[in-house]
Amino acid sequence: MEFVINEWFLEWHKPDAKPEEQRKARAFTNWLIKSEHRIVLLKNSNFTQKLNNIRRDFDYHPMSNSYLKLFFSQVFMNPERCRIVDEPPNLPNEIETILTRPEEPPLTNIESDRYLFESAETTQEKIIVTTDTKLIKHFENNEHFQLWHTDDFFNHHNII
Repeated sequence: MEFVINEWFLEWHKPDAKPEEQRKARAFTNWLIKSEHRIVLLKNSNFTQKLNNIRRDFDYHPMSNSYLKLFFSQVFMNPERCRIVDEPPNLPNEIETILTRPEEPPLTNIESDRYLFESAETTQEKIIVTTDTKLIKHFENNEHFQLWHTDDFFNHHNII
C-alpha cells in the first residue's frame, strides 16, 4: 500500500512536541521501516521543505530526535519505503471543485494541502493520513480520495 502523510509527522518530532505525539511518531517510524507499505511525497512540497527546515533547525539541539534521523535515513532516502513524485499530476475535476469551492467559513489552508492530493493521485489507494479534521470533513463526500485521521489509521494498522 502507498499512502500520503502531511506535516503532523514532522511536528511530532520537534523537541517541544507532546510526549504522546513523540511516542506516536516513533511507533509510526518503526512501523514504516518494518512494513511493506510506502509513503509518497511530492518533491518540493510543504512536507519536504519542512523536513529540511526541521533537520537544519533541530539537528544541533540536545533533545534532537534520533527518530527523525532514522526516518530520514531508513524511510525518506529508501525508495522501497518512500516514493518521491517529481511533478504534480492534474487532479480530477471533482477534486479541483472541492479544493476551490468557497465555504462558510472558508478553509483557509486548503490550497496549502493541494500537494497531499497531488501526491495521493499518483497512488492506487489514494489514502491521505492527517490530523486535520476540517480537511477530512471537507472531503468526506468525495469518492476519489480516502482521508484517514491519524488515530484511525494507527488503530486500523495496529501501529500503537
